[in-house]
Amino acid sequence: MKLEILSLLSLALLAGCSQSGGEKARTLADEALPVRTLAVTNAVFERSVSVQGSLESVDSAIVSARIPGPLLRVCVDLGDMVKAGETTLFEVDPVTVSNQVVIARETAATARAQVAVAEANVAKACAVAKKAARDAERFGRLHAEGRVSDNEWERAETQRETAQADEAVAAASLQLARQQVSQAEAQLSIAERQLSDATARAPCDGVVSARLREPGEMVGAGTPVVKVNGTAQLKALAFLPARNFAEIVPGETEVEISTRGGERGASSTSESRTVIAAKSPAIDERLRVFEIKALVDGSAEAAPGAMADFRVVLERREGVSVPQEAVLSRAAGTVVFLAGADGTAKETPVTVGLRDGGRAEILSGLRPGDPVIVQGQTQLYDSRKIAVR
Repeated sequence: MKLEILSLLSLALLAGCSQSGGEKARTLADEALPVRTLAVTNAVFERSVSVQGSLESVDSAIVSARIPGPLLRVCVDLGDMVKAGETTLFEVDPVTVSNQVVIARETAATARAQVAVAEANVAKACAVAKKAARDAERFGRLHAEGRVSDNEWERAETQRETAQADEAVAAASLQLARQQVSQAEAQLSIAERQLSDATARAPCDGVVSARLREPGEMVGAGTPVVKVNGTAQLKALAFLPARNFAEIVPGETEVEISTRGGERGASSTSESRTVIAAKSPAIDERLRVFEIKALVDGSAEAAPGAMADFRVVLERREGVSVPQEAVLSRAAGTVVFLAGADGTAKETPVTVGLRDGGRAEILSGLRPGDPVIVQGQTQLYDSRKIAVR
């Protein structure tokens, strides 16, 4: 008897609990879920690829000695900023070249004096030739009249021919003297250029990246002494996957390049947006990549040798935009929830396109102005009551 009473009490208790749980579930379903909405808008979407590359100098030069001799002094050190055509980098002892300049100047002066002598000889030869021509003409008339002998007439003709030959020789000597002047002046110009080459100046604006020789060392023509890297403009180099080769159009494809620098723990960023200037004409067969190049302005962060982050924009278009978190995957597919005018959530199937910057492009299913639910959406189902905040 006692056992039957206990069984009846247990069944009654279970029935009571079951009824309480059902009532609780019905209460939660009837309660409006607080949500937050955002109006659907249009936005610009970009499809891009991000890689890491490096920066190199556009203008870079290893400055070498142009004349042989002992290195007199090196005027710059590692890290010094230099200006094209103004900053002196180093000097080679110019004593030997200075002597060559003095000799060349004396040689040129002598050659000019010889020209003056040759010009005077030409003038003299011309005068003698004119006198001989007049004498020969006069003796010719007298010989025709029978007033001078054949010997006297022939002697006058010979003097005229000799004077003409002397005039030609004087003219040739003048031409030779002038050529010697040109040669001497050319030698002087070379010597003076060599003297100026004893002092080497910066070939471009930039920074000294290497000091390869020290004062007192013997250097020959072509011996590297200083390396200068230009900083005004840099080339940014990176490699992209082969699948993007056809999408890169030099002069058109945009790229964002950012570099980071820091000093005493504080970091700063240099960013620039430009276009790809060039790409490799071939794909590396082993690595399946190709190289791209862009030009950027130098800065404290964007320095030769620095690493750079590339974001290459492959495609850009405008479309319907919603926050990425509003897009959900359900059994029916990809959906978003809209806030209905009747106070319930409306499950809406959508087609998603590009995803960019925390936003998703909706190709179909939504229109600008639709109230998409962006907070509380993960707890929703179709026709669930909502309370829009």
